[in-house]
Amino acid sequence: MKNHLIAICSGTKGIGKTWLAVNLSHSLALLRKKVLFFDADCGIENISYQLDFNLKNSYHNLLNGSITLNNGIFKYDKGFFDIICSKSGENLLASAPVGRVQVLAKDLFCFSRNYDYVILDCSDDDIKNVNTFINICNLVFIIVNSDPLSLEGAYKKIEKIKKINPKADIKIIINRVISYNEGNQVYKNLLNAAQTYIKTDLDLIGIIRQDTRIRDCVLNKSLLLNRYIASEGAEDMIKISQKILEEL
Repeated sequence: MKNHLIAICSGTKGIGKTWLAVNLSHSLALLRKKVLFFDADCGIENISYQLDFNLKNSYHNLLNGSITLNNGIFKYDKGFFDIICSKSGENLLASAPVGRVQVLAKDLFCFSRNYDYVILDCSDDDIKNVNTFINICNLVFIIVNSDPLSLEGAYKKIEKIKKINPKADIKIIINRVISYNEGNQVYKNLLNAAQTYIKTDLDLIGIIRQDTRIRDCVLNKSLLLNRYIASEGAEDMIKISQKILEEL
């Protein structure tokens, strides 16, 4: 069985990367896939804070080998998927010794065989330890919106990923656009830059339209497909998940 490790990345902050990674995990789980969410973006607002649950273990326990990945799983029953993450406010992955992070990444690669998909939420910052996790992924999804800074950041991120993991299949998700037409135009602009300057083709995996109910879910620390199953954002998320199942 081929490992499906998907790194979720963006070139700038505030694109909606973590929200998308979490809700993509939920959407795939609802399609009867076994999914693990791995938090490789350990900032102040960790996923345990965003989804409002408490953890007993810390990434310190994983990095020093006192627990295994299997023991570090939090079963998120509201989303039907598993989570491995840090405590809220903990940022150990960025500062941990490189060797320990490399061992953890190798363990995660092997452990991923227990799942249909492993979704890794990766930091926007160019941190060597986070790049170690990108290096084990066979798929990288770049999240971008219509903001010129987002496009520029996404292009630079693609350049870096091509150096970090040349074998990775890079795909694009357009987030927070008014319409599919606007999303397709954003994709074409990014594709043209990638083809012209770094000779890289980029597939579009999906477009998520602006939806005020998404913000409501973020504020209420809830999943979109649980709270607003009939919303445009939920429709777009389901389309992306179905495309992943069909193509990957």
